[in-house]
Amino acid sequence: MEMKKKGKAASSLLVGLGLLVMLGACSSKTTGGGATTAEGNKPAAKEGNVAAASDWAEKNGLNKTETTDELYAKAKGEGKVVVYSQSSRIKDVKATFEAKYPGVKVEAFNMSTNDIVEKVIREQGAGIYNADVIFVKDAIGAVTTELTTKKLVHKYIPKDLSDKMVEPYKSKSSGLVPYFSLRAIFYNTDVYKTSPITNWWDLTQPEWKGKVLLNDPIDSADMMDLFLAMVQHSDEMKQAYKDKFGKDIVLNGTENAAYEFIKQFLKNDPVLMKSSDEVVEAVGVSTQGKPPIGIGASSKLRDVIEKKLSIAATYDVKPKISVVGPSYLYVADKAPNVNAAKLMIRYMAGEADGKADGFKPFNVMGSWSTRIDNGRTDQPAIDKLSVWDYDSDYFYKNFVKFREFWLKMQ
Repeated sequence: MEMKKKGKAASSLLVGLGLLVMLGACSSKTTGGGATTAEGNKPAAKEGNVAAASDWAEKNGLNKTETTDELYAKAKGEGKVVVYSQSSRIKDVKATFEAKYPGVKVEAFNMSTNDIVEKVIREQGAGIYNADVIFVKDAIGAVTTELTTKKLVHKYIPKDLSDKMVEPYKSKSSGLVPYFSLRAIFYNTDVYKTSPITNWWDLTQPEWKGKVLLNDPIDSADMMDLFLAMVQHSDEMKQAYKDKFGKDIVLNGTENAAYEFIKQFLKNDPVLMKSSDEVVEAVGVSTQGKPPIGIGASSKLRDVIEKKLSIAATYDVKPKISVVGPSYLYVADKAPNVNAAKLMIRYMAGEADGKADGFKPFNVMGSWSTRIDNGRTDQPAIDKLSVWDYDSDYFYKNFVKFREFWLKMQ
């Protein structure tokens, strides 16, 4: 396995920068061409448009708690619900939802987070309101910055659901988060009884040269979020270095311990893969005497039994395991089937009793429910995870700087 060449990564960089510019341009159209911010390259939403969107949300009861029967009666009149989903598992939701609620068809579109953000901005900028439910992660803070702040999507968290949720998802979230996942360190259980990695700095050592597999953060927003969290908490990466080596870190042309870690990590020749599926399969079926370590989506643990993988994730890593990756449910602005949207969000969040089939496809090993009544018991409890919080504002403001550093170091 060889590391991807810089040319491909640079191409991805250009695509990403193009998307960023396009998002800004489309946002300007969406908001009526509002004035630019002090940063000079990010259009500010017109207050009038944001207020109008907020009025629409209030008039359509997004701040209310209605019963399932009330919503279903109205949803049958609408006839369908359109979902833009970041997960292919939405097909399972479609099947059970339509069986439970005859007369309400589900039109589900499975797309990447970037594609969802782009599509919503383009459509609403053109006055097209097609989507009802947006199911998405806040990749590098783009959803919060480009969608929620500008009221292209709306928060909907009924009280009978929020009463069962833990903080910060109970009252401090921009949307309903039914669960979150992580970027986890995977190891082969045929060779290792416990994880050989207990400190992120372990991955910079000669014994792991060319033996760490991960998604390229230039192509994977979730992977980039993990590195951005390290940069944000560089003081903790500094302490982790001292914990590992027994001495203070000496920076070699980098601005902090996190960037120094990334520099040394890249010098150790990690192998960049296209997907977490490739990562976990390569680690879990390896026949090498010393199999590789993988960094990938924790939710891939659901494949262990199905694909007969000899793999596990480690939950004891200094300074933190990872950064949380919340998955959000929103009602799209001016959703044409708003009652069906509310019904679907309740369904995917488990409903009031936490038992609705709509949550089952996501209640898998490596994902953590944000509720107190329907989480898994075969993995560490949500309050036992040593993780960094997701800071959308920091990630959005710093991802270009990180990306340039990553490409320069390759």
